[in-house]
Amino acid sequence: MKLYIILGIIGIAIVSGMIGYQALSSADDVENNIVENTDTASSDYEFFTIGTIHRDSAKMVKRYQPLADYIAEKISDENKMYQGKVMILPSQEKMIEAINNHEMDLYFDSPLIGIKIMNDAEIEPFLLSWKEGHREYHTVFITAIDSEFTFDNLFNKTLVFEDMESTSGYYLPVIHLQNAGYDIDLDGSEDFSFVFSKDDENTPIWILEGKGDVGATSNLDFEDIPANIKERVKIIESTESLPRQMVFVGNHVEQQDELKEILLDMDDNSNSLEILGKISDTSKFSEINWDEDFEISEKLMELLK
Repeated sequence: MKLYIILGIIGIAIVSGMIGYQALSSADDVENNIVENTDTASSDYEFFTIGTIHRDSAKMVKRYQPLADYIAEKISDENKMYQGKVMILPSQEKMIEAINNHEMDLYFDSPLIGIKIMNDAEIEPFLLSWKEGHREYHTVFITAIDSEFTFDNLFNKTLVFEDMESTSGYYLPVIHLQNAGYDIDLDGSEDFSFVFSKDDENTPIWILEGKGDVGATSNLDFEDIPANIKERVKIIESTESLPRQMVFVGNHVEQQDELKEILLDMDDNSNSLEILGKISDTSKFSEINWDEDFEISEKLMELLK
């Protein structure tokens, strides 16, 4: 009888330890903001992984999973079966690491962020993604409707950017400011101060609340500002346009021709269009115009070096 009691106590301790370890691992993942679908591929399958950089990891996994599953099904054949996987990472450094470890096959991001990562990662530009139904977009600088601030005189003012990972809310306006002759880089400015609103929806509100003098947001986000706020701000400057989003492919991916054909054909039927629509209302993929799209992005990135 005593032996059974002792064995029972040992069993409970082992189970409790396993639960504690799992809880600790989950907490670590949440802290590092790394979320991916956790299905384990059987020995008969290989993962095909797509992903991006984003602060809301769980939401992005939900958006991208249908596309990952669609691609995996299309590239599977009798010789090799694939399972779709989504990996959302919190930083450029984590994305570079995942790509170089061959853990990321297709990477979605703005051209500037993607090209910046391409300098240290084994990827190539692959296609354009018409995110929110738009091929390209740009940044607009906004201020209060009754403000006398102009783009030519931002000295000693406070600028409101979105966050340090945003193209339209940080990189593109910084490049435009540099090109206009202002002393600014990614570390700061001698001509003015700047703050981060953390969300494009916050930027116009911060301007109206006096937390900044001039804000930077995309022209698409500007159009979505609620009417009662939009009527109280005005545009004082616009930047050059960039492709809305690029798809980058890992150099290790073997079936690139087949993959490109699959993605380019997705706007041909309602089922695949519905899958695209889940990713920020993406309407289609298209070929990159190398004489315009890539060269403009690369030229702008040179200004940040």
